[in-house]
Amino acid sequence: MCGKRIVCLFFIACTMVVASAQSISEIKRDKDYIWGEGKGVTLTQADNEALNDLITQISVTVESRYSKIDENVIAGGNVDTQSSFRAVLQTYSNATLQNTERFVISNEPDAHVFRFVKKVDIDRIFASRKAKVNDMVSFALRAQRECKIDEALRNFYWAYCLLQSLPSSHEVTYDNNGESCLLITWIPEQIRKIFSLIKISKQPSSENCVDGMLVLNISYDGKPVSSFDYTYFDGMDWSNIYSAKDGLGVIELLPGMAADNLQIRCEYEFAGEAHTDKEIESVVKVMKGTAFRDAYIWVRSVPSKETSVASAGNMTVEPELNANSTSDVETSGVTFIEGDDAEPYEEKMNRILLAVRDKNYDNVRNLFTDQGWVMFEKLLAYGQARLINTPRLCFIAADNKVICRSVPMSFSFRNNNRKFVEDVVFTFDEKKRIESLAFGLGQEAMEDILYHSVWEEKSRIFLMSFLENYKTAYALKRLDYIRDIFDDNAVIITGAVTQRVTGDVEMNRYRNNRYVRYNRQTKDQYLRNLDRCFRSNEFINIRFGNNDVVKAGTGGELYGIQIKQDYYSTNYGDQGYLFLMVDLNDPERPVIKVRTWQPEKDPDFGLYDIGMF
Repeated sequence: MCGKRIVCLFFIACTMVVASAQSISEIKRDKDYIWGEGKGVTLTQADNEALNDLITQISVTVESRYSKIDENVIAGGNVDTQSSFRAVLQTYSNATLQNTERFVISNEPDAHVFRFVKKVDIDRIFASRKAKVNDMVSFALRAQRECKIDEALRNFYWAYCLLQSLPSSHEVTYDNNGESCLLITWIPEQIRKIFSLIKISKQPSSENCVDGMLVLNISYDGKPVSSFDYTYFDGMDWSNIYSAKDGLGVIELLPGMAADNLQIRCEYEFAGEAHTDKEIESVVKVMKGTAFRDAYIWVRSVPSKETSVASAGNMTVEPELNANSTSDVETSGVTFIEGDDAEPYEEKMNRILLAVRDKNYDNVRNLFTDQGWVMFEKLLAYGQARLINTPRLCFIAADNKVICRSVPMSFSFRNNNRKFVEDVVFTFDEKKRIESLAFGLGQEAMEDILYHSVWEEKSRIFLMSFLENYKTAYALKRLDYIRDIFDDNAVIITGAVTQRVTGDVEMNRYRNNRYVRYNRQTKDQYLRNLDRCFRSNEFINIRFGNNDVVKAGTGGELYGIQIKQDYYSTNYGDQGYLFLMVDLNDPERPVIKVRTWQPEKDPDFGLYDIGMF
C-alpha cells in the first residue's frame, strides 16, 4: 500500500514538471508574452537573474516610448540608449516587477527561475509609479499652501525624478483644479515659483548675532514659512542642513566671518532622506537630477526700523525680557494671563532664560519641580541647546496650571548634519513651579486645534499639550512617560502591519476589526523596540504637520488625531501619517488607546481614522 502511494506521488510530481515545462514552452512561443530566466546556487540569485533578463526584454518593448532617456541617466563610461533603459527599468525590480508571474523550474542548489508578463500588462508596471507622481504633486501643492516649503520642494523634486523614469513622461498630465498641467514642464515651473517667493532677511542688527548666531526672518509669499530647510555658504564651504520653523532660521557665524553678503541655498533634493523610500532612492541614484539656479538666495539686511516677519518667535532684545507681549496665538480665543497676574511668571522666565544664555543654572533650580528639573537638564543636553534671541512670551491659563509659550532655541548634534529650530513650551504648576517642558507644535498645527471653537477651551489646550508632550517624549527619550500614556491593551499598528495585544473586556470591541486583526504584538514588545531605537540614536526629532482632529461621539473627551509626521534620527528618517486615539477624560493621565503609523495612504481605505476602531 505504501509503495503504491509513493509511486502515485512520483507520477503526480512528474506530471506537474511536464505540465510546467509545456507551459513555459508555450509562453516562450507566444508573442503576447515577455519573459526572462535565470540560474543560480540559490533561488534568490536565480530570481534576480530572471528579473534582469526580463528587464532587458521589457526595455526593448518600451524603448520607443522614452524620450532622450540617455540624457537623464547617470552612468560611468559610455552611455547608450539601451543601457539607460536598463538602468531606469532596474528601479522597478525591487517592487513592481516582483508582481510578475514566476515558475520555479528547479530548486537549490541548481535553482532555475522563469519570469514572465503579458505585453498588455506592461503598463501596469508603470501605473503605480504614475499614481505616486500625482500623489506627490498633490502633497506638494497642499504643503505649498500651508507654507511648508521643505515638504513642497521635496515632493515636487522627487515627483519630477520619478516622472523622468516613466515611459511617455512628456505626456503625463496633472489635473490642477480643472487645469490640465503637463508635468514635465509644469513641475520645474512650480519649483522656480517657490524660490522666487522666498524672502530671507536678517533681523535688525540690535536683535541678532547673539553668541555668534545670526537670526533670520524667512517668509514665503509674505507669510512666515512653517518649515524650510537650507544651507548657507560660510566663506569656505556650504554648511550642514538647517531647519527653520515658523519664520525663524539661524546662521552660526564662524570667527572672522562677515555678516554681509550671505547666501542661502534652499534644500530641494533631500538626497539624505531618499533612503526612507526605496523606490525614490533607487530612482534618485539613477537619474542625473536637475540643478535650479534660483535655489540660491541672498540674505537681505533689514533697516532697524523695519518690522520683522510676523511669527510666533519674534523677539526684542532687552536687558530684561518683556514677556507680556503675545504672539499670533492670541487670536485663537484662549484665555491669556496678562498684566499684574503675569508678573510672577515673567520674572521666573527672565531668570531661566538669562541662566540659559549665561549657562549658569544653579540659581534657577528652585524654580522647578523634581520632574521639571530632570526635563530641563535633558533639554539642555539635547543637541547642544542654544537660545536664539529674546522671545515674545505669552501665558495661557489651563485649569490650575499656566502654560508659557514659547522660547525659540536651536539644537545641533555632533554626529549629524542637521540642525533644528524648536519652540520650547514651559508649564507651571499651581505653586508656580515649572513641572514640564515640551517642544511646541508649529503655528499651523497649533491653530488646527485651538480654532475648534465648538470644543471647550480647556479641551483644546489639553489636546495641544498632549501632542507637544508626546513628540517631546520621543525626542528626550522619556520611555517611562511613554509607558505610562499607552493603555496596556493599546492597538498598535506600525507601517502596513497591524499589531495589538489581547486585553480585557473594554478592548474586546477592537478584536474583530478587519484593520487590526493581524500580527499582534504586546505593549512591552513595542516598548522594548523603542528602547533599542533610543539607545542606537544620538537624537530623535519629530515634526508634526497638518492635523485633523475628530472628537468621538461617545466616551467623553475621546479624540482621534490624524497627523502628517516627519521623523528624523541619527540613522533613520521617514515621512508618514500618524493616527492617535487618545482618552483625555483625565488630562493629568492621558491614555492612548490606538496608535497607527503608515507611510502613505492605503489604496483600499486611505488613512486610519477613529471610525475604524
